[in-house]
Amino acid sequence: MKIAIISPLFVLLLIGNVVIGQSVKTISTINETESALLDILSKDSINPVQIKLDGEVFKFGLQILTNSKVSLVKNKKEIFIQPLGTGKLYQVKKKKEGKYHIERIDSTYFNGANFNAINFFMNDTLFQYGGDGYWHIRGYLTYFSYKTHEWELYNANRLVIAFEDGNNNLVYNIDRKKRNLFLSNSFSQVDFPASLNVESIDSVYQYNTQSRIWTTLGKTNPQLKEIIETKGALHYQLNEYSIIQNKLELIWADFENNTFGKFKERANSEFKENWLSIYLNNTKYNSLQFFLGNTFYLIKIDAENKLTYNSFQITKDALDLSNQQPIYIPTNKFVQLLSHHIIDITLYVILGLITIVIAIYWLKKRNTKNILNKEVSNILNNHFFESLTVIEKELIEALYEYQLKGGFVSTKLINKIIGVQNKDVMTQNKNRSDYFLKINQKFKFATHKELPLIIKTRDGLDKRQFNYGLQEAYISELTFLKKK
Repeated sequence: MKIAIISPLFVLLLIGNVVIGQSVKTISTINETESALLDILSKDSINPVQIKLDGEVFKFGLQILTNSKVSLVKNKKEIFIQPLGTGKLYQVKKKKEGKYHIERIDSTYFNGANFNAINFFMNDTLFQYGGDGYWHIRGYLTYFSYKTHEWELYNANRLVIAFEDGNNNLVYNIDRKKRNLFLSNSFSQVDFPASLNVESIDSVYQYNTQSRIWTTLGKTNPQLKEIIETKGALHYQLNEYSIIQNKLELIWADFENNTFGKFKERANSEFKENWLSIYLNNTKYNSLQFFLGNTFYLIKIDAENKLTYNSFQITKDALDLSNQQPIYIPTNKFVQLLSHHIIDITLYVILGLITIVIAIYWLKKRNTKNILNKEVSNILNNHFFESLTVIEKELIEALYEYQLKGGFVSTKLINKIIGVQNKDVMTQNKNRSDYFLKINQKFKFATHKELPLIIKTRDGLDKRQFNYGLQEAYISELTFLKKK
């Protein structure tokens, strides 16, 4: 009976989801408050930023679902708007006269399962992680594809579920250099679907967008956990650091190096002064705070939707490094390696074995090719010697005898052996060259050796003269050349 009642409702919900999601590309106008915010962001063309906006204050001309948030993400000069709870994605454009409008760039009909998701850029790719909807918390990563204009699934080795809203305490950090996403904790749904209770898992996680692997780094430091879970705690991204605002005190956290600490007193006092100067009054207002590079913006939107702000610089020098604490207590590295990288280890072992087999095969083949059987080598050498003329044999025998004595055969002796000692120099050079060329050709053809048998070197005393000898590598194979 329950199924019969629920099924039509689910079908109607799905149809509404598709109809809303498949609306055509639209261009919406921007009001003065939203334009003022975009002016601040547009002045910076370098630093990325991701901001959660109140959907009741910042609508950008869209129909924002009740109590929903609007995710604004900036990458270099480009600014994107995404009403959370939908798959819609809009890009901010600016006309020549200075007015902003947004253009829808997606073609998805996805809705309802990504409330409180985390949007962030990694290089030029827009990712979305986690979120909740349909009574379920997500642990998936998706990315926006400029080819399909839809949110495509980005694989991971496991699920780590998380969402970011005003009632849960989560700190995340985007390390764009090493392409890591860090989370201060995750969540679990206790007894789902029997209940909707959610519990925090006090472990710190890292996801690498290149390897697509989640790693549990360790147990969250109780001191940091207490700070994060303080009611009203806020967090921001300052370059490679996460900044946690606990009431009017700033805490820095460096997930990459597993350290956190306080700000120097002077820097924290400057923050307090700026905060109190803009927010300390009894009038009704909405607040918005974020870092853009090293600049901390404190924004106020009054009851008339007028936007005012204070800003000041915070550099690395403002961090108090004298009393650092670990963000997490690391888990056993060996256990972590086995649990999260077993696939990688297996792959490396297989690749290593394949490399060794290929190397052994190549070395064996090379040795077989270059180092012939001694008996075969003797036969080939004999065939070579039998192919020589009387003068060619006499030349090789003379070279062999002189080389055994540690010397070289001079040009004069070579000329005498080939019978050109009384000829002109040009004729002598040509005849010597012809004889040695023919001998080396016969040697290579008969024995299949790569190096020439006869080599020549310049005389040490008279650089105009050449001395002749045999290739040292072949001497041990030419013992048969000794005269009988």
